[in-house]
Amino acid sequence: MPSYPPIAGELAHKLKGSARAIGAFQVADAAGGLETAVLNGDDPVQALAELKDAVEQARTAIDAILRRS
Repeated sequence: MPSYPPIAGELAHKLKGSARAIGAFQVADAAGGLETAVLNGDDPVQALAELKDAVEQARTAIDAILRRS
């Protein structure tokens, strides 16, 4: 299993906090899952897929809001 640099966990942690601050809770939860996977040395493939899905859902919601304006 590949090892990931410590910065990967730090970046996931920052994304988690930033997402919570703007109310993107699914993104925050998924980033937290990625953070945990990286810090535990687990394979992050599933966590990355969940983060990608959460970000896509957030982008879709933002696009819908912007179209209503």
